[in-house]
Amino acid sequence: MTPEVLVFVLGVFGVFVLDWLAVGFSWIRIERVTKPLAMILVIIWTIAAAGWSMQTMLVLLMLAQLFGLAGDILLMLPSRWFLMGLGAFLVGHLLYISLLVWNIFLAVQVNGYSELSLWWVLLILIIWAAVLLSFYRVVAPKSPRLTMPQLLWMPIQVYGWILSGVFILSILAFIFAPTFSMSLIFLPVGAFLFYISDSLLAYDRFKRKMPKVRIWVMMTYHLAQFSLAWGFLVYMGFV
Repeated sequence: MTPEVLVFVLGVFGVFVLDWLAVGFSWIRIERVTKPLAMILVIIWTIAAAGWSMQTMLVLLMLAQLFGLAGDILLMLPSRWFLMGLGAFLVGHLLYISLLVWNIFLAVQVNGYSELSLWWVLLILIIWAAVLLSFYRVVAPKSPRLTMPQLLWMPIQVYGWILSGVFILSILAFIFAPTFSMSLIFLPVGAFLFYISDSLLAYDRFKRKMPKVRIWVMMTYHLAQFSLAWGFLVYMGFV
């Protein structure tokens, strides 16, 4: 990675911090600029770090990020756009999943698999069950039919399953990586931060209001998107 790209990282995090301040101090006009700008800079940084390459995997990564940007914009609009924003993030997660599955498949082709690999898969499935249980216990309302329309509750459940799937697959990708690098830890860390961010948002929106929760939502979200970008770039051999 060139020094110029590393300097760009400082610019990205500078906008992150400015957006967190805008959220914390309710600078609404500034937030309307910094929120989409943060994701735009993450996308540009991703392309620059990859040497402006247009490989298929990188294009999928950028598409996932673009749908995240679309979700950011839609969630700034009135509440009737909420499902559209949720849908945009859902498509982005599906693209992340396609990238993870692709990389896991290629890693297995290179390294093969063993009985130990099957035990890892079993452990990951147990972790997935635990993550889903936490979703239903912490995020889901006790009586969804009484607190929200069924039309809204169903896509939220789908979103929870997909988001938890990103986290689980990111752990598998880290375990089965053809070449070990500690920088690959950014993949599961990013996916976990995304899960925390959306869980906080859902808990605040559908269960109980939390003071200043949006600051934590945005902090974990921005760090999640950047960590995922870094992790995928490491996996693809760009950094």
